Amino acid sequence: MMQMLATALLLAEEAGGGWLGRHWPLLAACALVLGILLMLVMLARYLRIAINLFLDTPLPVTANLHDYEPPEGEIVAFPSLEGRHLRGMFIDRPPGPADKGTVIFCHEFASDMMSAGRYARPLVEAGYTVFTFDFRGHGESFAPPHFEPRHWPSNHDVNDILAAIAYVESHRETDGKGVGVLGISRGASAAVVAAALSPSIRCLALDGAFSTDFSIDELMRRWAQIFVRIDLARADRTFSVYRFFRALTMFYVELKCRCRFPSTRRALVKLDSVPILFIHGERDAYVRPEQARVLFDLKPGAKELWICPGAKHNQSVATEPQTYARKIVEFFDRHLAAAAAPPTSATPPAAAAPPGALAPRTAG
Repeated sequence: MMQMLATALLLAEEAGGGWLGRHWPLLAACALVLGILLMLVMLARYLRIAINLFLDTPLPVTANLHDYEPPEGEIVAFPSLEGRHLRGMFIDRPPGPADKGTVIFCHEFASDMMSAGRYARPLVEAGYTVFTFDFRGHGESFAPPHFEPRHWPSNHDVNDILAAIAYVESHRETDGKGVGVLGISRGASAAVVAAALSPSIRCLALDGAFSTDFSIDELMRRWAQIFVRIDLARADRTFSVYRFFRALTMFYVELKCRCRFPSTRRALVKLDSVPILFIHGERDAYVRPEQARVLFDLKPGAKELWICPGAKHNQSVATEPQTYARKIVEFFDRHLAAAAAPPTSATPPAAAAPPGALAPRTAG
């Protein structure tokens, strides 16, 4: 563009005398400012679309949220990290099964702690104590006036998980073995960030987890080019333009919402010693299975991935209930119950028999 401007100025100078020759730097500066202003207008429109997508795009609420029997247990109140009221419930295992450990249940957006009856019942029946709780702004937990819960995991959701773990460890014997976490959608994503902060989380089962930064990039790719005539990223195969707008978007919405929206992706790469089971619906139209595979590939160390055939968002438990139950129980049996089980003492060597004594008879 500058080369074309210089050529035009040169031709005008040759045709019209020396005025342009004396003022061409000013004209060039004006043209540059005009170009920058046009670019800023275009950038502002992209940014406005990105912010609207972030704030207004709804996450599909789990269908049939009440298609389960509500769990029964000990209702408790415990403090958030700021000292405010959060509600929780201990769902104890039935008499008979040995105690395998404690699993923290983190519900999905627009639900409450009772949805543990939909996802975590097989764990209770298998011998686990499940602690479920209401995130702030949900159920009967406190609702800050300045905080509107959204389907994106925030630092407040992470703090509520950390508060739940601290309460469990102070009121139930975990013997230093830590806890497991079963998280659903937003609760799963927040649990990943919490696991990067708390060594008490020994393993994670994540149903419908996503990373905010990946999701924003996907929304921009899907919708921005529909609303903006000039697609800035059409020739950008690395999607660095979308990442640039995502950074601007996150800066603005975090100021507006007065909270942070941490990246599940960045926290995930720190969990090389924390086994994770990823569960995702094959027909999930909001958090596409491709994102689950990307997160799975990013996770170092022990990991498993189950893409449930035919399932939509958070619907694997309804589409394949028996497989769902078997997978989560087997996962926690391997990575939580085995760690919580007391070590088996080695059988002491048999004392030498005195001379003339009969050797003991062994089973045939």
